[in-house]
Amino acid sequence: MSRSKSSSLVLGGVTLFLAAVLLFTGCSRTPLTADEPTVDQPQVLTRSAAFAASLVPGQLYTEAVVSSADGGRLVLYDVLLEVPPGAVANDTLFSINIPDVNSFYNEFGTSGLVFDVPVKVTMSYRGADLSNINESTIRIGYYDEATGEWDDLVCEVDFVNKLVTAELSHFSAYGLISD
Repeated sequence: MSRSKSSSLVLGGVTLFLAAVLLFTGCSRTPLTADEPTVDQPQVLTRSAAFAASLVPGQLYTEAVVSSADGGRLVLYDVLLEVPPGAVANDTLFSINIPDVNSFYNEFGTSGLVFDVPVKVTMSYRGADLSNINESTIRIGYYDEATGEWDDLVCEVDFVNKLVTAELSHFSAYGLISD
């Protein structure tokens, strides 16, 4: 075989190999390149083991009918909902559910309910495990199922009493989150 045919075969083999590598691995850049910043999702605060152990498993849900004319309050452990008069058009069932004793994640219902006047929620993070948490980043957020991300609310934080307060325009799943 001539030297030119041999070189052509080697070059063709190398080209075929590189084409196969590109086909199987793709030619796009890696999604975590240094020039593209990554945005970390906030994390739901976790309860300290001692605080989580103090929650009674059968008592992680409460509900009450709230008067449209008078408003009302609903409390469950470290969560307070304050419903002002006129927030809903009719007397309505409100609920708080803590689905996991280990996290500051709450489901408020009636799910999807939209308010005519904002409802105030206050959550305490006194029993939180604050190791590796920058306390100044703690806030209330709601989980947007459509985007799969946490949306922040405008909050007031009382660092002395470890309370976070926000106004809600609707019910869904809310949690204390931090970066």
